[in-house]
Amino acid sequence: MMYQCISNYTRFNLWANRTMANWLGSLDEEVLYRNINSSFKSIDLTVQHMLRTQKYWQMFVLEQDTSKMDWSVREHEVGTILKELVSVSEEMKTHFGSFTEAELGKVLQLNSSWAKNSLPRYEYILHVVNHSTFHRGQLVTMARGLGIVDGIPNTDYNMFRCL
Repeated sequence: MMYQCISNYTRFNLWANRTMANWLGSLDEEVLYRNINSSFKSIDLTVQHMLRTQKYWQMFVLEQDTSKMDWSVREHEVGTILKELVSVSEEMKTHFGSFTEAELGKVLQLNSSWAKNSLPRYEYILHVVNHSTFHRGQLVTMARGLGIVDGIPNTDYNMFRCL
């Protein structure tokens, strides 16, 4: 049962991030760097945050060494960042979708400077998908704040399940 949920949500995350990346990639690149009052000061920086976060949680969920995580901000690489976001989403779908029910239920220990907890692996997977969903909503709001009104995609889970 949990396997099916994780499989659906990681496929959703890939679909939604691919949809968002295709849309953002069709816009004038300059607008993606434009400053706007939000959690991050541009669409580019928001997408970079999504990418870094997905990379971190993928490493953590796969029980890899997260101390090697590169948290640096990259300048004027939004096209590459969008491609990497889709690529990491594909990797998450593949890796997370291959866990058995027992592996999904395995409790992982998070011991970082910003959080400490112990949760089943599936909860961390749901967290990272939820995190990206939150920021995709911000991207839409930021785009509207920059005057973009055409072509904004609907990346709601229910829309994915209607396909």
